Amino acid sequence: MAAGGSYQDLVVHIEPQADYDGIAVQWGINHKSPTAQECAKACWHHRPGQVVGAFQDLPCNAFTFCGADTCFEPDKHRHTRGDCWLKSTEAPARPEVNMRGRRPDAVLVRHPDAPLTSQWVSGVLLPPGVQLRNGSWSPRYYW
Repeated sequence: MAAGGSYQDLVVHIEPQADYDGIAVQWGINHKSPTAQECAKACWHHRPGQVVGAFQDLPCNAFTFCGADTCFEPDKHRHTRGDCWLKSTEAPARPEVNMRGRRPDAVLVRHPDAPLTSQWVSGVLLPPGVQLRNGSWSPRYYW
């Protein structure tokens, strides 16, 4: 949060077909929202200390939402419609990106059942006047 700012001032920036990295302050499996906008609202309403866990004192400044029946992630979990991951990231204006748009050929070879493009929708909460930048690929980009 910028000095002198408040949560009420934060502006939501949403990017379709993207999965931003971050520390999960609210696990997304079984934490459901009907839309990406509602997931953003859940992030906006989240306050440190609301959820018990190792990262309970972190704010939510990023989120990832599954808007498809299932959303591919190269992990052991099944991600389904409405999963709303609330995250904290050190640089929300320049997020680390796990997936964006079309998947790299190397990922499609390793995961032949993965869809061609990401089904996730991600976003960040930024102070007014701060622009969302392209960010950088996270270490998970080529999983």
